[in-house]
Amino acid sequence: MAVVLALLPLTAAAQGPGEGRPLVERWCMACHVIERESPTLAPDRGPSFPVIAARPGTTPESLRRYLSVGHTHMPDFALSRYESDALIAYILSLR
Repeated sequence: MAVVLALLPLTAAAQGPGEGRPLVERWCMACHVIERESPTLAPDRGPSFPVIAARPGTTPESLRRYLSVGHTHMPDFALSRYESDALIAYILSLR
């Protein structure tokens, strides 16, 4: 865990997960479960954020790469660096 924290960019580390919460409520919760204590979604929806956070390969860098490219099932939204860091901090807080 210490290695993962050392890899966090300073901007993401400086933000608390609460700063990403309004972003995930606005953009993500229609298709993803965004909390640990949420009901599951239909199987045709995206993976839950706790599941994404728990994957061994999930790192700040992997999330940033994923968010920076277009996806067939996700809306095409352009996040600022601040918004991306806040969203990443929120997802990683669910570990």
